[in-house]
Formats: sequence, C-alpha cells, structure tokens
Amino acid sequence: MSSTIKHFTHPEHELILKENDVIEDTATCYVCNRTVIGKPTYTCTSRHAAADADDDIGCKKFYLHQACAELPPHLFQHDMHNQHTLTLELCSDGCYCNGCDLQIKFAYRCAPCNCGICVACAFPCPPDDEQRELHHEGHQQHTLFLLQRQALFKCDACWVEAKDFSYVCKTCDFWIHKKCALSPPIIAEPVNHHHPLHLIFSIPDEHRYFTRWCNICNDYIPVHSWMYYCQKCTYFVHMKCVTAPASALNEIEAAGSDNDPDLIKFPLLSVEALSDFIITRLSKFQVDFEGERKDTAMTSTGTDDPRIIEEHWSHPDHPLELFQFIINEHDDDDEDDDDNTAILICDGCTQPITVTHSSYYSCTRCNFFLHSVCATKLPDELPTGVCSFHPQHSLALSKETRFYATVHCRVCGCLTNGFYYNCEACDMKIDICCAFMPSRIKYKSHKHHPFILRPSSGDVCSVSKSFIFGGMEYGCEICKNFQINVSSVFYPGTMKHKYEDHSITLRYPPFFYEGVFYCELCEERVNNQWWLYHCDESDHSFHSDCLLFWHRMKLGGTIRIDINDKMHTLAFVFKTNVRRNSPLHICGNCNYGYTSGLFFECDGCGYLICTRCVRKIYG
Repeated sequence: MSSTIKHFTHPEHELILKENDVIEDTATCYVCNRTVIGKPTYTCTSRHAAADADDDIGCKKFYLHQACAELPPHLFQHDMHNQHTLTLELCSDGCYCNGCDLQIKFAYRCAPCNCGICVACAFPCPPDDEQRELHHEGHQQHTLFLLQRQALFKCDACWVEAKDFSYVCKTCDFWIHKKCALSPPIIAEPVNHHHPLHLIFSIPDEHRYFTRWCNICNDYIPVHSWMYYCQKCTYFVHMKCVTAPASALNEIEAAGSDNDPDLIKFPLLSVEALSDFIITRLSKFQVDFEGERKDTAMTSTGTDDPRIIEEHWSHPDHPLELFQFIINEHDDDDEDDDDNTAILICDGCTQPITVTHSSYYSCTRCNFFLHSVCATKLPDELPTGVCSFHPQHSLALSKETRFYATVHCRVCGCLTNGFYYNCEACDMKIDICCAFMPSRIKYKSHKHHPFILRPSSGDVCSVSKSFIFGGMEYGCEICKNFQINVSSVFYPGTMKHKYEDHSITLRYPPFFYEGVFYCELCEERVNNQWWLYHCDESDHSFHSDCLLFWHRMKLGGTIRIDINDKMHTLAFVFKTNVRRNSPLHICGNCNYGYTSGLFFECDGCGYLICTRCVRKIYG
C-alpha cells in the first residue's frame, strides 16, 4: 500500500512511499546522506510519472528515508547544544556539523549561535530502531551494537583515534566509529578521482606485494583497515580523506596556482634537455652575477671557443681539441652496428654529448670529453652568497684526480665522478647540475602548486617514493606533505632504450591499468602506486632505477692491472643483481661479495675487482 506526503525538503512535488520501488545501489537519503537500500523510502511522484512517459525528470534521484521524513522539526534541548531550541532546516553551501565536522545539507540549527548539528549527531540512537543493531559486511561474523554514549577510542575501521559514538562487537574486541559504520558502500562521484570508489575492508591480496599509501594524503594505509578503492586504477584512499569537501580542496588549489612563466617545469623532456637546462642556468648566472662581480674568475670570457685548449684544469696532461658531434646518416641503414654506435659522455656534467649541443672538446689520447660549455663557461668560483643552499662561503670548481673516485653531492645525495663545486671549510661538495638549480620550480605530477628548494625533511619522495637521502628537497609551497627528491627531478620525461624500438615515457599514478606491471630488465613487479617508465606500443614497463640509477656517473674508463703475471685491461662498470636470486658479484682481490656496486671488469676473462681494492692499489 502506498502513501503520499508533502515535505519541506522537496516542495515541488509530492513524495510517495513504495516498498517495491527499483532503487540503484548508490542511492542515498537526501537528508542524512546514508544508503536507502533495505529501508522504507519516499521517492518523488514525478519520478514514476516520468517513467510511464519515458521522460527524464531532474528529481528522479530524490530519496528520503521514512524515518528522516518523520524527524521532529524542533529539538528543544540537546546535549550538544542545550542553550536554545534547534530547528531542522536546509543549510547553505559550506556548512559543517559542529559535532562531526562533516559538510552537511540539512541540520538542526541554532540561529543565534550560528551552529548546526547533523541528523546523525542529533540522534545518538538513530530514529529507526533497526540501527541499534547492525549487520555489517566489514564484520560479518558478529552483530554490532550501538554504544549510546561518546567515547575516545581508536577505530578498528579507520585506525584514527577520535571521540565518537561507536558500534561495538560484544563477542570480540571490535570497535568502530558510528560514522565509519554508516559510511556509504559506494561514492559514485568522488571529489578527487574520476571513477566511483568502493568501500573495502582490507587491501586485496593481489596488492599486498607492496606497502600501500593513500593517494590523497600520501600516508600509510594499514593492510587490515577500511578504505575506499578504485580497482581500475589501484587507487586507495583513507576513509577520513575521502570526505574532504570539494570547496576546501578548490580553495587550496586556487591559492596555490602559479602561472609564473619563468618557473622551469620538470621533468625535462629528454636526457638531452639537461644540457639545455645547464646552459640556460649558466647564461642566467652570467647575466645576474658576472657584471656585478668583476673579480670572479672565469675559464673563458670570449664568445668563440678556442680550437685547442693546451692545458685545461681538469685534464692538464694533454691538450683538448674542439670537435662537432655529428650522426652518420648511414648508421640507421646498418642494424648490426646499432649497438656499436659511440655514445660520448661529458666528463664534466656526466651527460651525453648530442647533436643538440654538438660542440665538444676531446683528448685524442684518452677517453675524455667535455661539452664546450662545461670546458669554457663554468665559473671557477661561486662567490659567497651566490649559492642559495650554501651562502656562507665561496665554492670552488673541482674534480677528483682519479676518474673512478666519487663524491657525494650534498644537495641530491647522488654519487658523481664529474665536476662539482667544493667548500673546503665545510667539506661540502655540490654536483654542477645541482649548483645551478633554481630556488622555485614546477613539477608535472603536482602541476597546480609551485615547489621551493628547502632543507630535506627526511621523508619519502612523493613522486618516486624513494627515501630522500640528499641534504635538500623541493617542497610544495601549499601542501605540507608533498616533497620531491632533487635527484628525482632530473629523471627525463621521455628516453630511448636499446631494448625498445619506441620512446618510453615517465608515467605517474594512478594508472588506468587493471593488470600488474613487471620490469623488463629485472623481471620484478613494479609498484603501480609509484612512477615508472612505460611504452604504450609494446606495453613494456621499467623501474626508473633499473634504467637510470647511475645517471650522475661516467662509466667506461679503463686501467691496466697485472693478474697472475699477465696484464689485463679492466673497464669501469656498474654491476647489480637485477634479479633477486642472482649470485653475488665477487671481487677477485678481496673475495667479498656484492649485490651491486662499482667495479673494474676484464672484458676477456670476466675478472672483477671492486673500487675499494683499486683505491688501495693505486691510491
């Protein structure tokens, strides 16, 4: 039997109570915002008329619990506000409950005090007796009972400690917040994601291979907690984070938006673009400081590079000759020679020499190369106050004597055997790429807010998820918990790989990809909550560190060493166990085993010697 009423929440049409009405799974009550599935519910009469006429009516998705329709219009006394009478009324946009702090559409309001209490907080025991006992999918083994007093406890659903009414299990020690227990099973149109989010009660087994993090706040999500989840994107959200109101997020975004065209956007397009970046930053340095500091020594002040540098400070033993890097047009015609194509690496910035900046210096006797800008345009000294992350002292341009000797950059934390700036007073060494980093940048995966260079927080990089081991980081000026490792900033947006016919692209989560990613190099799973390199055409994926872990090192230099009364030529290489069960790399001198590291290797017999032993032998 159907009954019809008029209600102030929907003055346009009458409402009808129908027991067998077809209601979608995501339907929620207009007043309390809880699911209407399984409860007596009013719908709009025009909805049924529209269904008969095959028409579309805007209010066809209006639902109202029978219990909510029968709520008293006034509360004359309430524990949360007993000074004045509370009246049930429609709230304006941006109204929040003074009890649970959630955004609400309807509330019992006190006009003199400008405060309001949502329906759920107004009735500790919900108006329908059915809610005193709760059978919940998240705790199927026992019935949950509503505790009719507030208590401070740590919720077994969201793991947050808060004072709230609770549903408890009388059989086992299981307590959850009332608002967690009544959370909707589906959020059809979430603020922060483009697919519906489903309430789940533990991380699915197929996603427990890696630690999981909230895609909104970047904090850890316990395996056996409740959360909202998008299967298509492997997207996880804390229950407390999914309720963040859209208006607040939009205000943060608007406050943080920065359209400054002078801010450099990272990641750079390609590996070659890093040379462009260094040249651009050097030009800016010369404009800003060279005119003001006439005493600053420069290795070259002319606009034309000399054809021969008789004695360069970084390679004093032999002269350096100027060359132009060119690609033989016939190289592409001979597929057998692809692996033999020479790759020239600059001994200054440790980046490739390419046709983009084709001018370079070379020693005809040694495997020594320098971009012309690295050879002639780098200042010998960064005066006191110039370096924003070490303004106390001047920094001198330096390089280790041995090509296999490395230093730790105090900005990004990476090892390098290239040029660096050194403060002898503080024993601080800074890679030349980091020395000219701007104080503010933009980053693609967090495009609405600018980043500022600041001392490291010791946290995890929000982009690569690797630990920030350098002394500096780029932190979002607006978001407190979003920071980027300086070394991660330098990973290129696209790159070529010798095992791929196509370009591979740096991709950021969430991915619209329901499968599992495996790295083509190490054959291990790739965490799909982390960034990765991916080729859409071949569907191949790569760990970023499998491709570029030693991207601040120049490898390939050689030494000659006597092994069993026979001279061997050993090349400077990096070895790593790309697979978990691979055998250790054994140094032939000290017999110590390594999972990864820098070595010298004989191409003929495979003899390995670690750099630690080489330093003992050669100094």
